[in-house]
Amino acid sequence: MNKQEAVKLFATGFFGSADPELLKVLDTICRHRTVEKKSILFVEGQEGSTVYFLVKGSIKLFRTNDEGREAVVHFVRSGEIFAEILLQLGLKYPVTSMTLEECDLLEMDAMKLEEVISKDPKVSMRLIGALAKRIKYFVNLIESLTVNDVRARLVNWLRNQKKKESAVVRLPVPKGELALLLGTTAETFSRVLKKLQEEGYIEVQGRDIKILKNLD
Repeated sequence: MNKQEAVKLFATGFFGSADPELLKVLDTICRHRTVEKKSILFVEGQEGSTVYFLVKGSIKLFRTNDEGREAVVHFVRSGEIFAEILLQLGLKYPVTSMTLEECDLLEMDAMKLEEVISKDPKVSMRLIGALAKRIKYFVNLIESLTVNDVRARLVNWLRNQKKKESAVVRLPVPKGELALLLGTTAETFSRVLKKLQEEGYIEVQGRDIKILKNLD
């Protein structure tokens, strides 16, 4: 995908408009590039000024404790904006970002993007809505990690990912990476997945999980 197509995708997805004037402005503040697998875009604690839009690929956002252990915060998928916290607080990056495959990105200066957003109240409301969804996601994630066992965490994740029009959920990342997000090991994750399949709840084919009946 070329830069013009990527900018249009961002404009329609985030701003809800493909107005030629908006596209022209965004084209001047966006940098389009392709990044190799396992590239670090920014590091936890690093001062930053760039907001990102993932055109294609998948990215892991994680934090690392003093012992070097990773805690996965979120998997960014195609069509998502991330590091948008800089638009509101102008702080350091709170997480580290690593590409899980070759990724197609738009990079934007946070201050310039904020200027574009501030000129349109509707766009500002879209940003607030996006941040509210992100907060709700983290609240649910914290609740799941502190209250539920691994089976319940996986079931909740599958329920949240399932779309009404399809019974198939595609894992956005390898099983080992998803296990980190759910606060468990790859081995335990695989055992729980196998158990759900043996009980007739799901059917697993590679990264595709078909839900056969209501999960409980």
